[in-house]
Amino acid sequence: QVAEAVAQPLLGARRVTLVAGGSGPLGVSRLPGEILEVVCKLPTAVEALTGVSVTKVLPTPPKKEL
Repeated sequence: QVAEAVAQPLLGARRVTLVAGGSGPLGVSRLPGEILEVVCKLPTAVEALTGVSVTKVLPTPPKKEL
């Protein structure tokens, strides 16, 4: 759900310009990694801004059986 919320603004975009430096993938193949990076940084950012630990407030998702 968090990844969906982060990616949501891109749905209406007609054009996306990515600026990259260093090594790694370039172009549109970089986009999923960028979204994942934002999602991974969100809990720390929320806690720094609000003092609330997202991982402690949100319920643990149920484990899927294989």
